[in-house]
Amino acid sequence: MADRKPSLVLEPGTVIKPVIDHEGVKLLVERLYGISVLELTELNGYDDKNYKIVEDPNVKNPLIVNHSPYGYVLKITNSMDSQNLGVVEAQNEIMNFLITRSVTCPKPVRNVFGHLYSLEVIGGKRHAVRLLEYVPGERLNDVPRSEALFYQLGEFVANLDNKLQNFNHSGLVEREHIWMLSKVPELEKFKHVIKDAEKLDLAEEVIEEYKYAVVPRLEELERGVIHGDVNEMNIIVGLKPGENKTDYRITGIIDFGDIQYSYYVFELAISMTYMMLLTGDLRTGGIVLAGYTVNRRLPDDEYRLLKTLISARLVQSLVLGAYTIEQDPNNTYVTSTEKANGWELLKKIRKTKPNPEGDDTDWKTIANEYLTRS
Repeated sequence: MADRKPSLVLEPGTVIKPVIDHEGVKLLVERLYGISVLELTELNGYDDKNYKIVEDPNVKNPLIVNHSPYGYVLKITNSMDSQNLGVVEAQNEIMNFLITRSVTCPKPVRNVFGHLYSLEVIGGKRHAVRLLEYVPGERLNDVPRSEALFYQLGEFVANLDNKLQNFNHSGLVEREHIWMLSKVPELEKFKHVIKDAEKLDLAEEVIEEYKYAVVPRLEELERGVIHGDVNEMNIIVGLKPGENKTDYRITGIIDFGDIQYSYYVFELAISMTYMMLLTGDLRTGGIVLAGYTVNRRLPDDEYRLLKTLISARLVQSLVLGAYTIEQDPNNTYVTSTEKANGWELLKKIRKTKPNPEGDDTDWKTIANEYLTRS
């Protein structure tokens, strides 16, 4: 059983990302997994380091019985999350749990000591290190968008959460993380990074609304383990053999770094947020909602919180993205919400007033219209 450490939440000024070069990664993979690296590519990451690895087929490794045909991903967890090994264990277990329930996601690989992770000193700090089988396919971000795909995403997320209702892990019970939607009030500590007065006012308005509209209601919401970061970079899609080159289907999900014991409506709000960011169109949220509600019931009182929750996720992403870029100017991945016109989307949501003839945040009506049409 791993050590249970008190939950930690990022404080301003803390550097937690692993510091390692490519040569160090190759040595690590060889020592821990017996893999001789043929190709090494660094993948995107906020606080963790992730590498795509292709092994040299000419170097025989008796330790790996089933070789992953698509390669591997080496994950070096940030020094803060590495202090809570219960979470690392939970991440491995949730992937194995979903794989046995027909959800395509990364499969953890045992190291030479027979363990699914190890704690390594890298750059003077302790980091959890894991190897996962690489999931083939394209990211949702990289393929043509369609209403059918967003509808499918809603179905997929509802189906995922229905399965996760049967998953529990003690490592998640007390987990706290600055990216959890329940931590929106903590953004007060980071909001100083927003230098534009109008944007800062908007961020403060949303944080305050979250405090009075959502926080008092949390006890009433349905709870369980959620993925916590369903976005266009974490959803894998593919084409069925012989199908039209634009007819993509959702095939899997990756990146379980934000799993948490939280609220199912948060999962939906996060999914809707990122799909609307992808299109710049508020109506996309209604299409996601349509797919979701076909597979999972959404109570009216939870539906009414969506506008605040989606606004809060945008603010969270914009504020923490700006904070991370201040700490690590080379990390362009973290500004993806800003680049995707996150502020403009937020302004649109905040300025849309209830309208008897329907508006772009009347996601329930948009969902019903879509279901009627299709």
